[in-house]
Amino acid sequence: MTVEGEGDRGSKTKKRLLTGVSTNVMILGIVSLLTDMSSEMIIPILPMFLTAIGATGLVIGLIEGAAETTASLIKVVSGWYSDKFNRRKPFILGGYGASSAVKPGLIFATLPWQVLGIRITERIGKGIRSAPRDALIADSTATDKMGKAFGFHKAMDSTGAVIGPILALIILAYASSMEELAAYRLIFIFATIPAFAAVIVALFVKEKESTKPTRRRRFVAEMRTLNKDFWSIIIVVMVFYIGEISYAFFILQAIDAGLSGVTAILLYVLFNIVFVLVAIPSGSLSDRIGRRPVIAMSFLLFAVTSMVMASAHSLLLLVLGFSLFGFYKGSSEGVLKAYVVDFVPRELRGSALGAFHTAVGLVMLPGGIIAGLLWDSYGPSATFTYGAIMALVAVPLLLILGKNSGGKKLHAAE
Repeated sequence: MTVEGEGDRGSKTKKRLLTGVSTNVMILGIVSLLTDMSSEMIIPILPMFLTAIGATGLVIGLIEGAAETTASLIKVVSGWYSDKFNRRKPFILGGYGASSAVKPGLIFATLPWQVLGIRITERIGKGIRSAPRDALIADSTATDKMGKAFGFHKAMDSTGAVIGPILALIILAYASSMEELAAYRLIFIFATIPAFAAVIVALFVKEKESTKPTRRRRFVAEMRTLNKDFWSIIIVVMVFYIGEISYAFFILQAIDAGLSGVTAILLYVLFNIVFVLVAIPSGSLSDRIGRRPVIAMSFLLFAVTSMVMASAHSLLLLVLGFSLFGFYKGSSEGVLKAYVVDFVPRELRGSALGAFHTAVGLVMLPGGIIAGLLWDSYGPSATFTYGAIMALVAVPLLLILGKNSGGKKLHAAE
């Protein structure tokens, strides 16, 4: 009788975990890990940095909404061009390169409008790369593993989001004797290192299709060819995301509840740990039972999350709220992308994923402004209640308009 050792069992578990995850997806996962390590050194302290240089809740909401909306206007175009030229890699490299190049600007920012400009420019880089990158993930993955592949990528992304804030805390501890703004700027300096490392790793990504351009219809005509199932998804997504509350307000709620900046960042780390743990199982579950049930559950989770945060004035409730936020994010983001891919032909994946990203971004600006106005006028409970209401509206809309899909029910074009 063969006795299986701990190492053998661990090796088999790892193989099962990575089954269906291609080399391209792994490389793109590492790129996202490094990029998010950089970004997430910055993101959890950005609300505190903005407050220190004079920004209000409305201004913070405007900055986040405007940055995402500007980027999203580019995503559909970059996705379409990556389909048109049958090339993903140039857009991926250009997007990561642009985002990395502008991050050092935060080191010298002294006014909120300067941060706005930097955030918009950095998000433009994300706009250039997002749809082509997601399309390459889909191109590199078997149809029955699509949810798992996108889940793996989001898990790697959020692993960087765990490491980044921890590094930021270490730097803050080292810089404890420094003036507050100087300590934040030191973090911005160190954040540039993994950002540029990500660009180098991205060089190893390989195209999956012929690099020969194909004859295509005009952009508007091609958008019209996307089927009604796809556009139904877009309607549901826009209704939900206009009410999704930015991470910035979660951190501000923790600060308003009397927690220190360090504790608020640790809660943000907790959020990302839960995200990592949930992303791959949720993606795999959607491959087995379909996307719609998993997405509906995630929307309901966000409604519960928002109601918890609306009255979160203690550490226990904040821990619960941030944990639920991570569970919602982990169970939704990768699955939504796989849901989009299920309903479009292979040659339109970049365009469809770009349209999806653009739809999300277009509603984030008004959503961010509404959340900020509610925060300034009526307090945190109003902002989070608004998020819960929009999530509850989106659930029945998903059940009415959405069509179930997954590894066993795929678009005919596949």
